[in-house]
Amino acid sequence: MACGTRGWAEAKIEKRAQERDAKAAAKDADWAEQDASDAIDLAVYAVYDAQLAVLNALDARVCADEQAKIAST
Repeated sequence: MACGTRGWAEAKIEKRAQERDAKAAAKDADWAEQDASDAIDLAVYAVYDAQLAVLNALDARVCADEQAKIAST
């Protein structure tokens, strides 16, 4: 009887260990998904920031060209 009880206890311990491993894996996956989402958000922000920099550069060039035209007359 002790042998059967021991086997049952070991099986229960193993099952709980597997459940903890599954929960840890799910938590790791949640973190990885959040990291991926944050990386995408950062990339979108970087693209918008780059677009704004291009528009600012174009505006600065137009202003510089206008100033040069005024200065040459």
